[in-house]
Amino acid sequence: MPSTVAVPDVGTRMPDLALVSPEGDRTSLHTVRGDERAIAYFLRSDTCPICLRHARSLADLAEAGDLGGARVILIVPGNVAEAREVATKVPPAAVTIWASGAGHAAAGLGTFLSVQHSGTFLIAPDGSVAYRRTSALPPRSMDRAELLEAIAR
Repeated sequence: MPSTVAVPDVGTRMPDLALVSPEGDRTSLHTVRGDERAIAYFLRSDTCPICLRHARSLADLAEAGDLGGARVILIVPGNVAEAREVATKVPPAAVTIWASGAGHAAAGLGTFLSVQHSGTFLIAPDGSVAYRRTSALPPRSMDRAELLEAIAR
């Protein structure tokens, strides 16, 4: 059976996913983003050490002011418990942390052989995708230099 999961192309609108916070508040990706430029990083899981390292790297870049004012939104699959777990591992001072339930698929991040794909999206103020990098392998789901170059454009 062919897959219908498709990662949004650069220049197309980012899907508006339903999200839940570590405190249980419900909202959507575009509500969290507002009319601001944002980096949405989709973790593979709340226990993936590489995803957590990428998340901490984004938090460090945000705290240092190196993201051009882009808001950092960390999104883990699952529910409140998974969002809370990420919040204990990534200081939420410079980022917001959310869970997407099964919403990763709406962003084109499916699973292959039970491995959840992860990815980094730079979302423009109008809600379109300005940059994306996704992968089934967490080390390839974020590239710091490439992301910073996309922000500088």
